[in-house]
Amino acid sequence: MALTIYQGLFAGLLLLLAAAVITPLFAGRRKLAGALNFAFCLAAGVVFALVSVEVLSGGGPSDPFVLQLGGLSIPFLIDGFSALFLGLIALMSTLTAFYCIGYMEMEHYRHYGLRGFLFNYQIFVAGMVGIVTVDDLTIGFTIAWQMMTVASYFLIRFDHQDQAITRSATKYLLLMELAWLAVIAAAVLIPHAGLGTPLHALTEGLGSAEPGLRALIYGLLLFGFGMKVGMFPLGQLWLPDAHSSAPSPISAMLSGVMIKTGVYGIVRTLFWMVPPEMPGAQARQLGLILACFGVVTLFIGTVQALKQNDAKRLLAYSSIGQMGYILLGIGTAHWFMLSGNPLLQSLAVLALIGVLYHTTNHALFKGLLFLSTGSVQYATGTKDLDQLGGLLKLMPITALVAAIACVSIAGIPAFSGFASKWAIIASGLLGGKTAGIIVLFGVIALMTSTITLALTVKFYGMIFTASGIEWSRKGGVREVGVLMLLPMSLIGALCLVQGFFPGFFIELFIRIFAMSEGSLVQALFADPATAVSLTQSWAGVGFRLAPDGLPVAVVMPLALLAMLGVAGLFAAWLRRAGGAEQRQAPVWLCGYQTSNSANSYTSSHIFAAFKKFMWWTGGNVPRATKV
Repeated sequence: MALTIYQGLFAGLLLLLAAAVITPLFAGRRKLAGALNFAFCLAAGVVFALVSVEVLSGGGPSDPFVLQLGGLSIPFLIDGFSALFLGLIALMSTLTAFYCIGYMEMEHYRHYGLRGFLFNYQIFVAGMVGIVTVDDLTIGFTIAWQMMTVASYFLIRFDHQDQAITRSATKYLLLMELAWLAVIAAAVLIPHAGLGTPLHALTEGLGSAEPGLRALIYGLLLFGFGMKVGMFPLGQLWLPDAHSSAPSPISAMLSGVMIKTGVYGIVRTLFWMVPPEMPGAQARQLGLILACFGVVTLFIGTVQALKQNDAKRLLAYSSIGQMGYILLGIGTAHWFMLSGNPLLQSLAVLALIGVLYHTTNHALFKGLLFLSTGSVQYATGTKDLDQLGGLLKLMPITALVAAIACVSIAGIPAFSGFASKWAIIASGLLGGKTAGIIVLFGVIALMTSTITLALTVKFYGMIFTASGIEWSRKGGVREVGVLMLLPMSLIGALCLVQGFFPGFFIELFIRIFAMSEGSLVQALFADPATAVSLTQSWAGVGFRLAPDGLPVAVVMPLALLAMLGVAGLFAAWLRRAGGAEQRQAPVWLCGYQTSNSANSYTSSHIFAAFKKFMWWTGGNVPRATKV
């Protein structure tokens, strides 16, 4: 069985490598080449999905598989945790490849050849697959990291005639190589480690390390993976520039999938690479430090996003903020897990569920937001929020899927972002006086979610509902074609499924940790009582986590929507019952009788007082700047 699973993994990787060779041969026929690129991605994605399903259904291997390449040994391991990320990569890379068929026909990109794009897309995907399946931090990790990094560098600088874009890509490459060096240095410093040493052996080596050396090793690992995930202040160095410079489908892959490899590395570090010999106090401080970085990351990144007038830079800074929620959840779970307090350990379970839930949520709704922005740019030729507006009537389907993504990332109850954010925030708030600092972090995270709502109102309002496009673009704006609408619509539908049926995903995340051997939390997730309590009552009005019966309130998404529907019908009936009459009158324009670009409300003006007050957070954009 194990061999069959690894055969599937290698078959999928070979399909991607074959596509990297074959598809560029057809680059002269752009749509045919795009279709072939999608076909190979689909075939590899199906194989990876089957591997993921097989592992998550209980057919996964318990031991690594060692691949011999000449004199090199590269261990692979596909457990429940890596299977989740493998499935996300397969899903998003396939849908994005389909979107690329139409998007790369955009006039701005037609004078660029697709040969390099097609080659690097497949290598990029193969590198990400390698990152989440190799079981070492040296040879296999290096090969996968370099494939992912170098290929994504060329994808980011696809529009290489723009010097600003090439500078952003170069900065990205240098910082990602710095992150790689940090991880490699950490692996080399571990006692008794060698080339191709699997993670469980590295953990044993950490147990024999001196406390100072051990602290340095963990610091290097968190630095390396923190750079990839966009942790403050490392993310501000590269992420906004790189994600806004790349073609939109690549931005969707970078923000939706690639930065999750950093999440993967941090969780592996904190929950799989903690030796029993390590003093509990020292191990626990790692979680608290990460939680501190997480709360700063989510607050600063979200505030900086609110200041942006470029749609893609807004989304890029927003990704930093959303990664902050995930880092806060990981740090909280780790700190609680090693507390020795049964109540806090129960909350660690809740926090980790929130981490995996928000990781999968963010992969979809942030990918969808970047694809929606790409469609807007395709139709209008701009991503400047000051020049957009009024696209709700002109691009109704894009507006609809973008609205789904916006309410999801904002954490509106009944949509996907609410359940995952609430699990992370509630795990901190419920710590009470036994974890005062984490409670404070939970309060900050809860308040920051209102800023996330504000920036989505700005993003959606300035693109789809405000005035503007009629003055900056005279005619010719219409909805994009089905080749771009179909993948966006599928991702939007998945966002709704994630929000409306949280019980399915909670059960999945419990199974993931329960079958991933060697983690600190496996025993808690494998407890049948915990699993039943979480999966059955998440779909109800609450559930109990702690042995003494800690109640946690949750929201039934479909029940909430039903109540809102009933309330709406009642309001409509009440209005009619009162016999109220409607009358139409011209809109009062505050003294401006003619609506035009001279008196329109621009993106630069929205939340101006708040942005001025928060100048110290950075990411400031001069009002006169045009993108």
